[in-house]
Amino acid sequence: MTCLVPWQAQFCQIWQLPPHYVTQVSAALSWLDNTQGELNTPFIIGVSGCQGSGKSTLSAYMVAYLREHGLRAESVSIDDFYLSQSQRKALASNYHPAFETRGAPGTHDVRAAIEVLQSFKSNQPFVLPRFDKSTDNPFPESDWTTVSSPIDVLIIEGWFLGIPAQPQALLADACNQFEAHQDATSEYRMQVNEFLALDYQCLFGLFDKLLFLNGRSFEHVYNWRLEQEQKLVMKTGRGMDQHQVQAFIQLYQRLTQWGIEQLPKLCDLELVLDAERNVTAIFDGNKKGAR
Repeated sequence: MTCLVPWQAQFCQIWQLPPHYVTQVSAALSWLDNTQGELNTPFIIGVSGCQGSGKSTLSAYMVAYLREHGLRAESVSIDDFYLSQSQRKALASNYHPAFETRGAPGTHDVRAAIEVLQSFKSNQPFVLPRFDKSTDNPFPESDWTTVSSPIDVLIIEGWFLGIPAQPQALLADACNQFEAHQDATSEYRMQVNEFLALDYQCLFGLFDKLLFLNGRSFEHVYNWRLEQEQKLVMKTGRGMDQHQVQAFIQLYQRLTQWGIEQLPKLCDLELVLDAERNVTAIFDGNKKGAR
């Protein structure tokens, strides 16, 4: 039986998690302790992993742990930097209709994200935006998080964080029905790749450490994403149905699979997940020979 200290029990209750979650991610906290010893504050940790892999939960858990141990910490998602519907419509008219759908590189205000991370690094006040997925627009600025005092650790999570751009040769062949029929000329995926190669790499360069939740297979993404949407519907009354989820995740497939291939070689900590999101293997980036 897992014995929880009060803050862990409270976290599991708030996030509706089973007690064994604490054991599952204990390696992340051990790694976090070692990271604190290696780096001077302020430092930034990126948490990457496919949709539904548990990035938001783990980020919140690490923030709770850091605060419990006397450090000032906040977290934000790359999703919170999504452009508004009207901004994405303009993007779609300039490049490809698929850019109207949030998700891929290009649909975020990445310059704003860079400014936030730079302000954090400089111990300057900053504001963390928040995005409302039920309305597909940012929350009102009155609901954003203002950080007026310097903090020690900022955690940023997102499904493609740390992923390098693909070589052009890999863009030629379609990876799913969306690419075969709605991006037959490769225009969309080439533009996504170009966005990823530019400002997003500048953003990733600000990370001090990168943790990767490796879902291993894109087949898991549909079930995990559908679960997320069902929870969103229960909470807000709005969200995607099964068919919408299936179409939506095709926009993520190429980079998700590329990340599964590339990030184990690039990250500082890799947690390998099974279909139920249980951690089945742990690889320290400094000890990749332990694979």
